[in-house]
Amino acid sequence: MNGLQIETMQQMLAIVTLFLGALLIGVIFNAYRIVKQPTLLYFIYGLFTLIVGITFADLVGIFTPDEFIVLWAAVFSRIVVILGLCVMAYGILRG
Repeated sequence: MNGLQIETMQQMLAIVTLFLGALLIGVIFNAYRIVKQPTLLYFIYGLFTLIVGITFADLVGIFTPDEFIVLWAAVFSRIVVILGLCVMAYGILRG
C-alpha cells in the first residue's frame, strides 16, 4: 500500500468515526431526556468535542492538499481532543 491509499483509508475511517459518534451522542441524549441529569449534557458536549477533535486533521486533509495547513490542523486537533476530555472529566466530577 502506498501513502495515498493509507491517507484515503484514514479519511474514510474519519467519516465513519463521525457517524458512529453522532449515533452515540444521540443515544446518550435520549438517556438524558429520560433522567434529566445535567452531567450527561456535559458528557455529550465533551464527547462531541472529542469526536470533532479526533477527526479534524483527517477532514482537513480531504479539503486541502497544503502540507503546512494539514500539520497545523493536527496540532489543533490534539488541543481540541484535550479540551473535550477536560469537559468530559468536569461533567463526571461535577455530577
